[in-house]
Amino acid sequence: MQAARVLRLGRSKFLHEGSNRRLVRMAGSFTYQYPRPAVTVDTIIVSRPRDGIPPQLLLIKRKNPPYKDSWALPGGFVDEGEGLDAAAGRELQEETSVDPATVTLTQVGAFGDPGRDPRGWTVTVAYAALVPTTNLGVKAADDAKDARWFDVTMLPLLAFDHKLVVRTALRHLAKQPAAGAVAGLSATLEAAADKLEGPWKTEFHRSASTRH
Repeated sequence: MQAARVLRLGRSKFLHEGSNRRLVRMAGSFTYQYPRPAVTVDTIIVSRPRDGIPPQLLLIKRKNPPYKDSWALPGGFVDEGEGLDAAAGRELQEETSVDPATVTLTQVGAFGDPGRDPRGWTVTVAYAALVPTTNLGVKAADDAKDARWFDVTMLPLLAFDHKLVVRTALRHLAKQPAAGAVAGLSATLEAAADKLEGPWKTEFHRSASTRH
């Protein structure tokens, strides 16, 4: 591999070459000279089974295109200068009114299929939490037209690649000690994830991309 090298191009401009990367310093700041994706966060909030009610997943109905009136995970774009953890908590509260201080969000993965968002190249970072109850004061707000809980084994069609995101998060949660402490919960979450196997992109998603 070619070693990285720095060439002086003037008092305030440098070119950094190596590993197919280019870094330019202009007016005291550095900028990579290649396209960068937008960054979003999504949250997967799953309740434990209680009083005969199976585990539930919190979803929002989108108020705006793309996928207007479709169900999706609570989430949105990361603000400039904002950390990922803070963005996940903020978006959860803005769209569902759930206080992020009442849940423990854990990062479970990043998803960056170039076709996952019809608006353009977007990478999302997913956060998941297993909560003891659905009594979290859920109320739709901001970009959410509605917010409600769904049985994890009977989910509606999901916007974007959220089918893949949910599947990954359910498998992650199934392996956590908190799930293992509840009889049958790990097996239920794994079974729910199995139902989400297969490609996430369907005619539903292609149609939404065309309408955008």
